[in-house]
Amino acid sequence: MRVLREYFTLQGTVGRSQYLAVGVGLALLKYTVDAASYLLVMRGFWSPWNYVDPTFSGRMGGVDRLPPAYLAFLIVWALPFLWVGVAMSARRARDAGLSQWLGLCFLLPFITYFTVIFLAMRRSRPNPNPTRRPDEFTFRTALFGVLFTVLFGVGMIAVLTEGMHYYGTALFLGVPFLMGAVAGYLYNLPKERTVAATLGMMVIALLIGFLALMAFALEGAVCLVMAYPIMLAAAAPGSIFGRSLARMSVAPDRSLGLVILTLPLGALGQQYQAQPMEREVMTSIVIDAPRETVWENVIAFSELPPPKGWLLQTGIAYPLRARIEGSGVGAVRHCEFTTGSFVEPITCWDAPARLSFDVTEQPDPMEEWSFYAHVNAPHLEDSFRSVRGEFRLTALPDGRTRLEGSTWYVVDMGPLHYWKLWGDGIVTRIHRRVLQHIKALSETRGKSGVDPGEH
Repeated sequence: MRVLREYFTLQGTVGRSQYLAVGVGLALLKYTVDAASYLLVMRGFWSPWNYVDPTFSGRMGGVDRLPPAYLAFLIVWALPFLWVGVAMSARRARDAGLSQWLGLCFLLPFITYFTVIFLAMRRSRPNPNPTRRPDEFTFRTALFGVLFTVLFGVGMIAVLTEGMHYYGTALFLGVPFLMGAVAGYLYNLPKERTVAATLGMMVIALLIGFLALMAFALEGAVCLVMAYPIMLAAAAPGSIFGRSLARMSVAPDRSLGLVILTLPLGALGQQYQAQPMEREVMTSIVIDAPRETVWENVIAFSELPPPKGWLLQTGIAYPLRARIEGSGVGAVRHCEFTTGSFVEPITCWDAPARLSFDVTEQPDPMEEWSFYAHVNAPHLEDSFRSVRGEFRLTALPDGRTRLEGSTWYVVDMGPLHYWKLWGDGIVTRIHRRVLQHIKALSETRGKSGVDPGEH
């Protein structure tokens, strides 16, 4: 426990050799566990060259199509390493006579490696300007400071999303951690608060920030609910980081301003380098009807019943019906959703075994809940896109059919691990809705010889 505390604490200092050794050792440990688990789960090799890529999309190159449970494991497994990286960087900065606020640079895209190299090369030297807790800083001043921090965070989010159309890791991890660090620092500066009180303050502050995003029509309620877990997971340790700096009477200085100004630059670099990756989601069902009958309900199907469950009742688009114009390769399938129609030119027509299509036009992925009729959120157009789809029909004994549906989609948001959990869940729910409907139509028609959609 004492060794672990040495890694996680912000107390004391870290020399150059220890900082470099711990960093390399923990990186090797994380890669070993990631690569071993990937080999066990996916029976594949996770290249170390991809692993050191500064972008999350590049780091995940060649290791896509991960099961949701494994994606969740990778998210949880990464969080302690992020904290250790920030904490060790802050202590190394203190040992080098620099501000501990520089430890926050460890979280910035692209800036991470420059921060590590700079701190590893900087010699140890005492801090010539020790600071003390300002006695005139009252609790009321702290609350105003926390509120200002929240509003500043909202402004930063607006710059990244509206100005840069950026929805990467700097937005969902960097900004919340930075907001949490400053808010936790200000909240504990007049008087030391408990960890529970600091975390409670951060939960409320994040909710206030989300309400401000809705009030300025920057986001809707559904997307904010999706983003809340990952942003809270970043803001909570950030608030503990700020609390620790307040306990050590570390004053805010130009280094904090440098971190704030550098964050958009890191986001811009990540946005320029990142390449969205396709991900396949496959769902299957067994239908008690021959392939020929199932095929007729695959290429086009009648009105679906209202959705069950809460997910598709939150404004997320879901299918209503499908129709097709023509037959064979070159025909165009129109799958109508609640927000509009998907236009799907057929690329493979192998009746009754396989139907493949591209997606050339698609509507918004959801209708946001908001105070306003329209929410100006660029991610509704760019960040989640279907690319192509396919149905595969396999004849089974006793006249049954195995129907598989695959969707290839692109999610251009980070961290990819987290947003693919949502993407997979939504696509799987839509698949099940369509496949269950095709199953009901096919089995009813197979027994009666009449398509229920004809009545």
